[in-house]
Amino acid sequence: MIRTDEIESLHKRLGKVWHQPVSVGSFTNKRLTINYRAPLNKLRQLIPQPIVVEEIENTGMGVISQCVCDFHVTNFGAIPIPKVHTNEMLCRISVQIPKNGEMLRAYYTLRSDTSSWLLGLLGGNFSHFRKATSEFDMRDDSKIYELNCRATDSICNGHFKGYLASLSKDKPQSTVFADVNAATDFIYQLDGSCAYDFKSDKLSFQHIDYPEWDIQFCHEYEYDFSLLNYLFETFDLQAELDCVLYMEQVKQTWGTSWLYRESKMSQGEKATSPRIS
Repeated sequence: MIRTDEIESLHKRLGKVWHQPVSVGSFTNKRLTINYRAPLNKLRQLIPQPIVVEEIENTGMGVISQCVCDFHVTNFGAIPIPKVHTNEMLCRISVQIPKNGEMLRAYYTLRSDTSSWLLGLLGGNFSHFRKATSEFDMRDDSKIYELNCRATDSICNGHFKGYLASLSKDKPQSTVFADVNAATDFIYQLDGSCAYDFKSDKLSFQHIDYPEWDIQFCHEYEYDFSLLNYLFETFDLQAELDCVLYMEQVKQTWGTSWLYRESKMSQGEKATSPRIS
């Protein structure tokens, strides 16, 4: 049985959760999200209350994902800045989080690595993304999108190679989603992102302005993520690959976030917002 102090130790190892006092504008070149489904009771081990792992409707399963992407930060708040480019890898779990009496759909960030020392410094101290600066190599051409991450903490190393000719809206046999629209709704069509700070016993939620998505499945790829491997083995997540989703040329605004307290709810209590199939 996994102890609470073990989960707290893991979260603290992966990074800091704190306020984000200004919004951030960005423009994503490409983003691929590698999605695994796992039994709810397994994923619940990783998520502190009162956050609730979201269920893929009527399956008893939730989703843990690894994002690989590169984007430019274009502004801090209302202030434009010279474009800051970053390569990134991010590990996340699809959840629902209480705020002001509502349950909001979000992703819970376990860890985020960036190639930008500026974003690593600011995001590592003034956000809930548990961000750290790491070394990256990237290949982006008409055939292949590839990212390699060499983190200071080797548990966060990662590699991904996607073959762009394999992109389509055709449904892969591995997925439980009805089609690419259903997968998009569950994985991406969220209220924002979130986290939890064990030290203060406070939650964090960040509203994100999302665009109209044009998502495709990626059908051919290679990858190896040390953090996912660690989580799968250590917590016996019984995870199964569901799908890999692809987007490009996306503008987003990441809102401010402030730590707050909300009354705790049981992990077994149903969230009030609708589940997405």
